[in-house]
Amino acid sequence: MHLFKLTMIYLIAIISCTFLLIMDLPIVVVFSLLFMYVFALTMFPYCNTLFWSNNISKMDRFITKHKTKLAFAYPYAVAHESLTEQKLSVQKILCSYKQQDTQHNYRSLLATLDKDYETALVEAKQLQKEPIRSYTIAHIETLLGNFEAAKSLIPNLKKEWMPHVIEGLIAYEQQDFQTFEKEAHAATTKVRGIQKHLLFYSFKEMKERLEAK
Repeated sequence: MHLFKLTMIYLIAIISCTFLLIMDLPIVVVFSLLFMYVFALTMFPYCNTLFWSNNISKMDRFITKHKTKLAFAYPYAVAHESLTEQKLSVQKILCSYKQQDTQHNYRSLLATLDKDYETALVEAKQLQKEPIRSYTIAHIETLLGNFEAAKSLIPNLKKEWMPHVIEGLIAYEQQDFQTFEKEAHAATTKVRGIQKHLLFYSFKEMKERLEAK
């Protein structure tokens, strides 16, 4: 957010705080109102894009505007840039976030982008949290052609959109265009926020590849 806009937001907050205190409102009420005001104008657009939004166009505009920020660099690259740029954005995340699961997750992603699926699978199996562990393993097993192994993990995928992604990816690998379209639509319908943006553009690229065959 530009410095001028941020300055104006906090200046208005200070003036409003003074006015509300003059009205002799309880301090708890004053600070609650100010918190909601500041959150709505500063943090809400980020949280909405990350977790809640269902509007691809609005998310894409927001992500494009903030593409230099680490949280949005990879989604922007998936939607608008080359494979090389996608890899660079993942490498930046690896350099910035040292949490163990984050490292394994993005090392697995980077290896997948390099089509080094064996390494990607090794990294995925070191993930601790579910359902992301089973989801990532199922994704890579599909890319390796191990469709039954991928399907066996679907009961572990507790988020509604995850099974549809795996079924869609299997259909894509089997060049079953009809099933792919059905599962891709179901997955993007049942997900929100930045994950919806990622899936939308990933499926869009996959669809274009299928149509070109």
